Amino acid sequence: MPTEAAAERAVRDIAERFGKLGVEITDISGRIGDVTRQLEGQTDGLHRVVTAVDQVSRANRAIQQAAEGAQTTASVVRGGLERVTGAVKLGLNAAQADIEALSQGAQSMSQALSQAVADAHMVRASSDAIQAITREIQLLSINAGVEAARSGAAGRGFAVIAAAVKHLAEQTREATAMSAKQLDSLVKSVDLLAAKSDENVSTARRASDESQNISHQLGELDSFGRSVVGLIGDIDAISNPTRENAIAFAKVSEDLRALVDGVDHSSEDLDKAAQRADALVSISEGILGAIAASGVRTAQSELIATAMETAATIGALFEQALDRGEISQADLFDEAYRPIAGSDPVQYMTRFVALCDRVLPPIQEALLTSNRRIVFCAAVDRNGFLPTHNRKYSQPQGPDPVWNNANCRNRRIFDDRTGLATARNRKPFLLQTYRRDMGGGQYLVMEDLSAPIMVRGRHWGGFRFGLNV
Repeated sequence: MPTEAAAERAVRDIAERFGKLGVEITDISGRIGDVTRQLEGQTDGLHRVVTAVDQVSRANRAIQQAAEGAQTTASVVRGGLERVTGAVKLGLNAAQADIEALSQGAQSMSQALSQAVADAHMVRASSDAIQAITREIQLLSINAGVEAARSGAAGRGFAVIAAAVKHLAEQTREATAMSAKQLDSLVKSVDLLAAKSDENVSTARRASDESQNISHQLGELDSFGRSVVGLIGDIDAISNPTRENAIAFAKVSEDLRALVDGVDHSSEDLDKAAQRADALVSISEGILGAIAASGVRTAQSELIATAMETAATIGALFEQALDRGEISQADLFDEAYRPIAGSDPVQYMTRFVALCDRVLPPIQEALLTSNRRIVFCAAVDRNGFLPTHNRKYSQPQGPDPVWNNANCRNRRIFDDRTGLATARNRKPFLLQTYRRDMGGGQYLVMEDLSAPIMVRGRHWGGFRFGLNV
């Protein structure tokens, strides 16, 4: 039969082993949590990548559709240009031939009219000469008549001839005058026709020049048509790689979705593993608590008693402050946490901070040096708010949040699993194992020993010991 001392030693040995086991499990649980958070960040990143790939894929499809649409439109334009260009070429060639023939005919007509004008003017000159001869004949007949009258009977025959000549001259004068009038009218008509012909020649020449300009523009249109053909080739060069990109991105998207699904499953598995690890931590903590409460003295027994005594002392100090009217009960239980502007990590103020700053430091600073295992000791309210920390952890904040996280831990709310469990525990004591976040991705595995602080029968919070292991 083992002696009572041997049994106690065995229990202490078991408690020590469970303590080490709890530390290891806590560290594993924390690392699982770290991996889970990293995996969650990677999952979010993968989801963003999938979204980006989907967007790029949609953009590629839109570009491909636009390129195909542009290609179709360009093909239609090319066909239309070819038809229009061909029709315009045929019409313009025919028009150019007709305009050239018209121009040549107008020039020939102009030359003929010029000759007709010259001939008409020559005829008119001849008519003027005939009129002059007619006037001379008339004058001659008058003179002949005078001479015949002067000769008497001997000049009768000559008088007859003179009369006949006079009559002929009058008829010639009348005919010549009428012919001159008609000839004047003809000359005017021919002159007007010649002027119109000159205008027609100028018009035909301009039309010929304009047809040459149209031919030049048609050449430019033909060049534009060739540019459209080149554009179609360029669109093909763009469309084909885009189509290949769309296919490749679709494959990448499928692979990424499969990867995301796998990561999601891994995250679920890690969550379950973290839950199981937390359950193991809770079981280990429960066993250590049961051993400590059994009366068997363990390594934590003395500290458990100290934590319970300190919690009772703090509760009594708060009650005394209430009795003296230094603070009201409403202010002591204030939950209106007001952020301190510019603090990082965020610090808060409440109406009971001033009281805590006055009564807690003497107690906490003395305990901090009483045992080498004590890393920190502080009182927290039932929501995990820590108003007054040890002086070494109550430095003024600086510009570096990582340094602030490790050295400016007062006025902060610690509502993690361990912090809330400590703040809301009403059992005589609570022993936990946890990883303390020191900032910058650095963690320290510690034990947390706490006891509830009661004020006039009302739960105010808890007193915490942070113990190294």
